[in-house]
Amino acid sequence: MQLDNGMILMSSPSENITPEMGMVIGHALAMDYRRIVVAMDLMKSSCMMKEALIAGIMSSGADVIDIGVASGPVAAMAASKGDCAVYVTEYRSDEMTSGYVLINPDGSLFRKEQIRHLEKYTEYPPELPESGNLGHVFKYYNAVAEYNSKLMSLLTPGANCSIILDCECGPVAHSAPQVLTHMGADVLTINAQWDPMRKFDEVMDLGQSPGDVIRLVGSNPGSIGIALNRIGTMMAVVDEKGRMIDYYKVIALIVMYLKPSKIAVPLHVPSVIMDAFNGELDGLMEDAPHQAERKLETVMTAMNIGSVCEAVSEGAEVGVYETGMIFGNISTMPDGIQAAAIIASIARSNSLNKIVDAFPDYHRQTKRLECGCDPEVFAHAVPEKIEDLDGTWMSRGESWRVDMKEGWFLVELKRSQPPMLEVVAESKDRAYLIGLMEIAEDLIDSCCRYQ
Repeated sequence: MQLDNGMILMSSPSENITPEMGMVIGHALAMDYRRIVVAMDLMKSSCMMKEALIAGIMSSGADVIDIGVASGPVAAMAASKGDCAVYVTEYRSDEMTSGYVLINPDGSLFRKEQIRHLEKYTEYPPELPESGNLGHVFKYYNAVAEYNSKLMSLLTPGANCSIILDCECGPVAHSAPQVLTHMGADVLTINAQWDPMRKFDEVMDLGQSPGDVIRLVGSNPGSIGIALNRIGTMMAVVDEKGRMIDYYKVIALIVMYLKPSKIAVPLHVPSVIMDAFNGELDGLMEDAPHQAERKLETVMTAMNIGSVCEAVSEGAEVGVYETGMIFGNISTMPDGIQAAAIIASIARSNSLNKIVDAFPDYHRQTKRLECGCDPEVFAHAVPEKIEDLDGTWMSRGESWRVDMKEGWFLVELKRSQPPMLEVVAESKDRAYLIGLMEIAEDLIDSCCRYQ
């Protein structure tokens, strides 16, 4: 069983979660939570894994509120109906067994300490109650409608644009078309039927183009394309010219439109997102909502979804991580449905391709190097050596970022075998980028020779 950043219990590439493990997790949850909301996606194994989880919960005397098949954002919003929620899903691959996403009543994902607390019950299972004290299952059928209504109340109508929308035959089909149509968009929806057996092109693969959407945009002049993954946590966008927009540029568009005062981003966040947040790209977009002068605050997090979720639950209005966005106004679950609605609002008065083509050119270079010393020695040396650089620096875990006048670089320690170092640098100036990589390599060399 793999713990993914303390929030998700899912299969590893070499070992699947079993129904027996699901029962153990149900037992453990029931020790602390008396009413547990349960939802599932349409993966082939999700029903089996859900029933195993429910059996574990009920046999330990706790009650279940079963909301049935739902998207991730719907499950997170419905968590408030119980003491916690579990979303049964496996969004990474058709070949893996579904696992469990654990959600707090406020829609935030379980923290690492909550997972560690549960682990003591999985290692030392408590005695089960007498059979007469079994829990109950209550069916709840309005969770999707409540999420749709809530999201619609947050959006501005009048998005009279044309959208080709791919729902990947998943539960997202019961929210995204309805929300976009409510906004006034002309929506042509494909793959909107539920189909658990469909093999899918995962939107999470940022380099993979949603081919059906691109072809339909090409035959419908002036339209844009949006492809969602089946559970509604991730999104890809195709512009009016039928080109897939780089994921980070999509985020920059959304940040430019929302104008948040506080944003949570991982250390390797691209400069285009920070320029959008700082207002340096504002002149490129028309009809963005006006906001009074903002006091901007950036929360740099570790490079995982859990750290971003925590920052959003603590007050950041927008959170960014590698494959999704978190908005915090409904829950801290990644929400591709809301992201799609914001893109529709932007497309109302703007040409996406013109804005994106006007973005500055950002040059990035990545290099992997073998760590030439003991990882403990390297991690101990970096804070001392990095102080000598002409720039500001910060660290999260075993990643160190240095911001300099014309760009930034990041060094991340990978405790693989052998230990590796990943170096990322970014600048608008190619020559300066070369200099950044040289500075980063010199830093690494001095740390590896540290005594």
